[in-house]
Amino acid sequence: MKRRIALAAAAVAAAIALPLSSATAAEASTWRIAGYYTTAAECDRAGQAGAVLWGPLYMCKYTGQQNGHDWYELWVH
Repeated sequence: MKRRIALAAAAVAAAIALPLSSATAAEASTWRIAGYYTTAAECDRAGQAGAVLWGPLYMCKYTGQQNGHDWYELWVH
C-alpha cells in the first residue's frame, strides 16, 4: 500500500513539474524587445549596459524611419 501511494505521489509530482520546466526553458530561449533608440551607437550602449539584466546576447535591428528619425530596436535574449 505504501508503495502504491509513493508511486502515485511521484506521478503527480512529475505531472506538475514537467509542464513547469518546459515553460521555463521555452521562455528562456525567446528574444524580446527591450527598447527603441534613434542611433545604432545608442542602442549598442544600452545593450552593453543591460547585459547584467539579460546576459551578453543582444542585437540592434534597424526598423526604418518614422517622423524623420531612424529607429533601432534593442532585442535581448
